[in-house]
Amino acid sequence: MAITKVSDLSSLFNLIYERAIFVARETNVMVNLVRNFSATGWMARKITKRPQIDAQDKAEGVDFANPTTFGKSNPATLTPGMKMAQTILTDEDVDTDPDSAVDDAAQELGASIATKIDVDVCSDFASFTTSVGPGAGSSATLNKFAVGMSVLRNAKAPNPIYIVLHPYHWHDIWVELGQPASQKAFLGDVANEALRSFFVGDWLNAAWFVEANIAVDGNDDATSALFNQAALGFDSRKEPTLEDQRDASLLATELNMSAGYAHGVIRDEFGVKYIADAATPS
Repeated sequence: MAITKVSDLSSLFNLIYERAIFVARETNVMVNLVRNFSATGWMARKITKRPQIDAQDKAEGVDFANPTTFGKSNPATLTPGMKMAQTILTDEDVDTDPDSAVDDAAQELGASIATKIDVDVCSDFASFTTSVGPGAGSSATLNKFAVGMSVLRNAKAPNPIYIVLHPYHWHDIWVELGQPASQKAFLGDVANEALRSFFVGDWLNAAWFVEANIAVDGNDDATSALFNQAALGFDSRKEPTLEDQRDASLLATELNMSAGYAHGVIRDEFGVKYIADAATPS
């Protein structure tokens, strides 16, 4: 007598795994914009840096006696943690509509990890010491983004500079560029392209990204940011992994997707936060 076992469904779960990993890796935005580390184990990573050495004047015939101590400091520590998502596919679901169940589970499990990573890294914006935005309750303005750019340039932040902002902050900029005010005339093609596309990847000497995973607080304000890659760190400790576990009494298969990582600010002087109103545009 032929008996169909849960092992006969293994091809479906392998497909879920492959698709879920693809979604987790390909739909994430922030990991590509920050400094990446990786390691095995779960010990905290201590970020170190050396001081800047400044050249000084030297008088003729006088021995130079002001060397710079070239030690190390510990400006930041990244502490890893585990993240997890789970769904359960019943036998009835798989038997009745296996393709739909597989596709839906793969997409959602991968997206959940990708979203969690973006949410976590975006939450680090609030940890930047310097704030350049118009503030809570005020609309985002292009002028304040220019202020942020100048602050980073003064801090000698290297290129490229990334601007990652909430979609409603970008809407404010889009509206500002679209007004027929004389002071916007110098923007020329930049403003025209912004109006046509609603999003421009690289303009005003920075790469702009709209990020819907920036949280909005209870007062409808959000924290966007301007930063160089060296300002933030993402430390991968466990790649997204999917495991299936049979629950015989439930007649279902549990799908568990997990990932482990750390994140945080590692060079505070290379990033600034930008707080502004993020109420839904009318």
